[in-house]
Amino acid sequence: MLKTVLLGFPVGLAFGYALQRGRFCMNTAFRDIFLIRDQTLLRAYVLAVLIQMVGVHLLVQQGWLSPAIAPFWWQAALAGGFVFGWGMALSGG
Repeated sequence: MLKTVLLGFPVGLAFGYALQRGRFCMNTAFRDIFLIRDQTLLRAYVLAVLIQMVGVHLLVQQGWLSPAIAPFWWQAALAGGFVFGWGMALSGG
């Protein structure tokens, strides 16, 4: 557990800083495709997901990370989706 935190914290900090400085927004990435026909942010999002996928697999192969699959609780997913949707509606998203 400590190894995961020690690996995840600096990566998350650097990634969060880069996203904040680049004014990256998921909503804007998808909205720009339809409104102004610009795919720049969407391509950046896809690149970030691909880098994350490769990075996690490399960490697992090196033995630095051991992923555990949590059980799926549909009630929690339903409640979380409702709360997230309500928050998006209240924020104007």
